[in-house]
Amino acid sequence: MTEKKQSKINFFFSKPLPGTSSPHLSSSETHTPDLPSTTPLSLSDPITEPTLNDTDHTEIFDIACYTNKLLSQNEKADILNKIWKPDLNYNFPIKTSVVGKKQKIVKLKFQFKWFLNFPWLAYSKSENGAYCKYCVAFAKNEAGVNNQKLGALVLKKYDNWRHALEDFKYHSNLDYHKKCMLDADHFLNVLKNPTMSIDKIIDTEKSKQVLQNRKNIIPIIEAIILCGRQNLALRGHRDSGKIEIDSSNNEGNFREILRYRAKGDIEMQAYLEGPGKIKYFSHRSQNDMIDACNKVLLNKVVSKVNAVKCFSILADETADISGIEQVSLCVRYIELDTLTLTEEFLQFVPTSDMTGKGIANLILESLKQFGVDTKYLRGQGYDGAAAMSGKYNGVQAHIREIYPNAIYVHCSAHSLNLAVSKSCSVPEIRDSLHYLKQKKTLKRSCETRWIERYHAVHDFLELYEFVEEALEDISMWNHHDTSDKARCLRSCILNLEFILSLVILNKGFALGLALSKCLQTTSIDLKEVMALAKNTKQELEEIRINADTYFREIFEQVKLMTAQFDIEINIPRIAKRQTNRCNIEVDNAETYYRISVFIPYLDKYINELENRFTNHHAKLSSFHSLFKENGYDEDFINLTRQYSEDLEDVGNREEIFKNEFKLWQRKLQNLPELAKLKNAMDALSVCNRVMFPNVFKLL
Repeated sequence: MTEKKQSKINFFFSKPLPGTSSPHLSSSETHTPDLPSTTPLSLSDPITEPTLNDTDHTEIFDIACYTNKLLSQNEKADILNKIWKPDLNYNFPIKTSVVGKKQKIVKLKFQFKWFLNFPWLAYSKSENGAYCKYCVAFAKNEAGVNNQKLGALVLKKYDNWRHALEDFKYHSNLDYHKKCMLDADHFLNVLKNPTMSIDKIIDTEKSKQVLQNRKNIIPIIEAIILCGRQNLALRGHRDSGKIEIDSSNNEGNFREILRYRAKGDIEMQAYLEGPGKIKYFSHRSQNDMIDACNKVLLNKVVSKVNAVKCFSILADETADISGIEQVSLCVRYIELDTLTLTEEFLQFVPTSDMTGKGIANLILESLKQFGVDTKYLRGQGYDGAAAMSGKYNGVQAHIREIYPNAIYVHCSAHSLNLAVSKSCSVPEIRDSLHYLKQKKTLKRSCETRWIERYHAVHDFLELYEFVEEALEDISMWNHHDTSDKARCLRSCILNLEFILSLVILNKGFALGLALSKCLQTTSIDLKEVMALAKNTKQELEEIRINADTYFREIFEQVKLMTAQFDIEINIPRIAKRQTNRCNIEVDNAETYYRISVFIPYLDKYINELENRFTNHHAKLSSFHSLFKENGYDEDFINLTRQYSEDLEDVGNREEIFKNEFKLWQRKLQNLPELAKLKNAMDALSVCNRVMFPNVFKLL
């Protein structure tokens, strides 16, 4: 028994095809031309023309040159289009064979007419044999039952001319031969139209599907962004399942927006009502899209901050509705392209450690996680809580240990609110504000932004008559608790001290309202804050100096209101010993309330503004030199030493800084009167960053 020859490993990766070789097929000894091996190419590779270099065309494109080898795309194209074919007058060699028991000698040769009956035939001049050009190009080495190894017409020549017609007909009906003809037909179509390539067709269809999916998901993303911009909740009570365009159920803002849009968008309607479960409007997909929007916006802000190389961090801690403590992080920087001061929100970061060190570590780690380069941190802005502003264990102290140039500035708007809050500690005014909180239907006074209480006080005074009338009606109700509360509240507001305190607060809050609004703008800087606070304090001092005149106007307004409701104007009882209220002897009520209420309120207001903004002035003292038109430059030199790592590194730096400062002062002196600098942003607008690079950086 002969040993069965082992097949090549690549034969096991081909699918067996039905069919087998003819029992009459025989061949002479196989002849394999000595040609260099080639590397297979993909269908998308270009077909190149061969260079003959004086070689006979017959030898180059002889079918025997392409057998028993791995063919490239170029070689397959040559087999189908350029294979050598003898002409009509070609004299085929005669093959002598001995057949039969009588050893009869038969002389036979290849017939040209076979080309007409079997178009797949190819003749090899070098081997004097026939091949199937389609099977040579596309057939695998094995086929048929049990994956038998292919022989004549594919891997070996066929020259058994005596049974040629029978064997050629048999070969034409083999399954692997038919498959090779289909492969050849497709191959030729690909050559004529490259876009029909299988890989390209797959890629094209995949690209179309990707584009269509993107087109379908864009309206969904836009709906989520719209809800975010308008502060609308996305989900409702029914937020799952298929969206029915004609449904009348309210399924929440997000789904209703999609339904409304689909009514005017045929493609969107077809997508929502089409088959399939994956539509990308489930709550998980919504959250994924919101996270994606968050990452895009955060990366844009971070890239701007890192490009500026100078920023301040703003932080505040609060608890959400579920009680989780969160730190809101914002950055403040200047956009160099437009020279505008910008504040951008970064993230809400949950925290469990509310100590100064814990919050400081949280801020720095979060900034690094976002991609912000913390070495450019130059400022901190928080409220006045001990955990934030503490000199030794506050957040600002721990951050300055790592970044000494990150100067802490107490939030100016918060400082103003504290000043207003402290000024309202006068007993009569404090009690009036307490009664004002009891109302439910009018505009409520803000618990934290004291200056915003102006609107509550102003609206209450405007509607005072109607409030009193409503309370009188409610006090007559049969519901005892409600009527008792209304009667008590009406008695409190029909009081001289209550009305007087409200009128005084309306005047005082109105003075601070403009300052409060300015302090909450993003474009304001510390120099302008100090100027506005100074102006407000000077106006209050003017009122304090002329308290008699200003209070007379206030008291006349109070008289009109009390006369309308028959409220008596009198002086409280004077006692020899009185510690809970003012106990002075005067002739009339106007003088008493001016001394006991109005003047103490003004004094507290002025003192609190002075004390709260003194620290701001100390922070700004070293920067005053940037706005001086003349004077000694020692402050400027100290400033350059403090921020030396941010300034240009040149030789003899101090001398260069002094000369640049003198040129800058000359620039300020030559400015017209109407263009005098009010704040750092005005200075930046006139500062040439090429001529004054260090001044520009300090500003």
